[in-house]
Order: sequence, then structure tokens, then C-alpha cells
Amino acid sequence: MDIRMGKQSMNNKIRDVLKSKKSIAIAAVALLVIVPFMMEHNIILRQSKYFYLLLSFICIYTIVTSGLDILFGYTGQVSFGHAGFFCIGAYASVLMSHPEWGFGKWFGITLPPILTIFLAALIAALFGILLSIPANKLVFHFLALLTIAFNYLVLLAVSNFAELTNGYIGITRVPEINIFGFSFSTISSKYKYYYLVLFFTILFLIVKQHIVNSRIGRGFISIRDNLMAANGCGVNIRYYKTMSFAISAFYVGFAGALYAHMIGFISPDTFVQNTSVIFITMLLFGGSGNLLGPILGATIITTIQESLQPLADYRMLIYGIVILIIILFQPKGIVGLGKNISESMKRRGGEGNA
Repeated sequence: MDIRMGKQSMNNKIRDVLKSKKSIAIAAVALLVIVPFMMEHNIILRQSKYFYLLLSFICIYTIVTSGLDILFGYTGQVSFGHAGFFCIGAYASVLMSHPEWGFGKWFGITLPPILTIFLAALIAALFGILLSIPANKLVFHFLALLTIAFNYLVLLAVSNFAELTNGYIGITRVPEINIFGFSFSTISSKYKYYYLVLFFTILFLIVKQHIVNSRIGRGFISIRDNLMAANGCGVNIRYYKTMSFAISAFYVGFAGALYAHMIGFISPDTFVQNTSVIFITMLLFGGSGNLLGPILGATIITTIQESLQPLADYRMLIYGIVILIIILFQPKGIVGLGKNISESMKRRGGEGNA
């Protein structure tokens, strides 16, 4: 009897932890803040920027997948073209802040990068609104094809307008972000840029939760769950779809701008169609329609991606297999798997009480 009671108590504790998504999210953020400070005392990691760059990539891709989740997970709109918004955000921010290209080349003026990343996100949101005009009339595979075409159009634009973007060669010496004289350079600092992107990641996650819990979020969810019923209840379908595209594009454009100023170099090769597939893989792997899924997906897939550098030629094949497995066996991702485990423990606990 005591063994059974102990086992039941343990199951209940595990179930409570799995159900507490906010606690898990808070713990994850705490780790992301504390671990780098702890690692600074390790001589090996202190001499290497790789650890902080990896964490910065994870944060940036968390913003991307969170934005994609608003469109796909909460509104039910498929997109294989978010690398296009990522590209727009990156190039827009660089062209407004670079002294040798864009504003600097044509008008002799440049804007501070901390301002251009927000302006670039707004430009990406504008393109999201424009894309939503034809997208509002399409569903499923037709919508997917439209977003793929959008991605290719963006790539063609940045590749062929060489006077503006330097074409396939790309743009080097991207200006670093400077706030009140405090430099966030990945060259001079190992961790400052990481904490900057971590701050924005937390901010965007908080904003996302406020959005999905608001009237706008309820409009998104009603469209995702039953488009006909939502229309019948008087939900403005066009308005909410457009809003979803705009918010999603803003998130991804902002992440693209952060990425450009972190790497210090951009070229069309960074934003190919494969990048959109990677974004989708991250979201599906972690689980869509929740707070934790995009964080888990971005963290795990980014780490795996870095580990698969020797298998770069087969990377897209591996992603394709991962997507297929998720769709067939675990469509709700890791978060869904956690829910299944929690429900299984709950049923076992009920049987034990009986």
C-alpha cells in the first residue's frame, strides 16, 4: 500500500510539473540568464564566443518561431515563406544603417541600428499586410504555394538589385548596435549581444501571450478552429488574417534584423527556401499553439543543426524526415507529447485510487 501511495504521489508531482507551462518557461529563461554568468568562470568557454553565439541563435530563432506560431499555430494559416520576412528585416535594417550602402550611399545619412531594427520590422509587417491580400482568398496548399513564391520573389529582388544590395556578393561590415554609447558587438564582447537578444526574446514572448489572450487572439483561434463558424458569428475574417500576417511578419523581420547585426554580413544565400523549411521544422518539433513549443523547437533544432555540420549535404533530407515523423506520429510536437504523458499518469493515478 505504501509503495502504491508513494508511486501515485510521484506521478502527481511529475504531472503537476508537466502541466505548469509557465513554471517551465520561467525556469528556462532563468537558465538562459544564469548559465552564461556561470560559464564566464570557465577558462575554456571564456576564450570562446561559440557558446554565446549559439545561445543568441536560439533566442533569435525563438522570436522567429513565436511569430510563425501566431500565423500557423493560432490562426491556422500555412506559410513556407517566412525566410522572406527574415530577409526583408535583415536587409532593411542594414541598408538604413550602413554608411556604404542604402541610405549612407545615396543620401549620405545613416540611422542608428537600434532604431533601424524596429523600422525594419515595421517594413516586414507592411509586406505581411500586402501578402495577406491574396493570401486571404487562399487555403492550405494554395496558400503554401503563394508563400513559397513570395520567398523566391524576395530572393530575386535582393539578388538582382545589386546597386542597392550588392547582389550575390552580399554586404559586409554591418554596423554594430550601440545604445547610449554602450556597444553590443559580437567582436568586442562575448556575451553582451546575447543578453540584448535575450531581452528582446523575453519581451516578444510576453507580448505574444498578451496577444493570444486578448480579443485579437480569440479571433485568431476562432478562424483556426472553424472558419465557417467564425464567419457565421460575425468575426471579421479578413481583418484577423491580415492582422495575423502583419504581427507574424513583424516578429520575423525583427529577428532578421537582429541576426544581420549579430553576424555582421548578409547575402541572399542566407535566406533561401531551405531557411523557411527549418523555421517550420522548429515550430512543428516543439509544438504549435502554445508558449513553450517555439522555445523548445528553436532550442533543440538549433543545437542539432550545429551538431550536423559534417552532414550539411543531408540536412534538408533529415529535416524532411523529422517533419514527416512529427505529422504522422506526434502532430502536437514535444509539448503535445508532454501532455500525453501527463494524461497517461493521470489515468494511472485514477486507476490506483479505484
